Amino acid sequence: MQVRIIRKIVQIFFLVLLLLPIWYTDLLWYGTYISADLMGLQLTDPLTALEITLAGKSLWLPLLLSALPLTLLAVLLGRLFCSFVCPLNFLLELIPVKRRQVLKEKSLPLAALGITLLLSLILSLPVFDTVSPVFALMRALLFGVGLELVLLLLVLAAALIWGQKIWCRTLCPLGALYGLLGAKRILKVRVEESKCTHCGKCAAVCSMGTAPGRENLADNMLCTNCGDCIDVCREKALHYSFKGKNTES
Repeated sequence: MQVRIIRKIVQIFFLVLLLLPIWYTDLLWYGTYISADLMGLQLTDPLTALEITLAGKSLWLPLLLSALPLTLLAVLLGRLFCSFVCPLNFLLELIPVKRRQVLKEKSLPLAALGITLLLSLILSLPVFDTVSPVFALMRALLFGVGLELVLLLLVLAAALIWGQKIWCRTLCPLGALYGLLGAKRILKVRVEESKCTHCGKCAAVCSMGTAPGRENLADNMLCTNCGDCIDVCREKALHYSFKGKNTES
């Protein structure tokens, strides 16, 4: 089975998981993509925890502890949230557009993250949670369409004009944080050098503008372990691995 199909199944699973409590209130879980309760285990995405901490200018231990599980997962597995969970990514991948890479500057996501955290500190407000298209999509699903539809339409329009993952590549501070946390992750797409013909199809299919085998910080941060490169490789030279290096045989 292709990784893309598995990815879609997982994305739909998490979407249904978070929507079910709307109709079945006696379930053991509830929440959103930002914060949830899973059978008593409090989960908060690390960016939300950082923003609230900076906005409130104080440390709240329960909040920081609730961000720990997802932080550890990002450190070990990288940006799997972006590729396998994020509802906005699911929506963007439905757009049949050519993956044009217009903005090549790979430091833009870090700049977006820095600006977001600085504004949260100055405005005493979790800025990204307020304007996030990810949360806007969740609000629209939970409470009906409102002003957040405008933000979603802007992101979708940008995807049509500049490329499918322009938001994810250049502007999403949550993705940037997950990328930074997972820059030295143990799960990566590895290249089996003896099978690789250097055809370039893996780089061409990558919507994030990177390619497997690149070990620099910027490319490691961009890769979401989505598996599109694995699916497109006819030589079967690419695979997920917890090993530290590309293999020779």
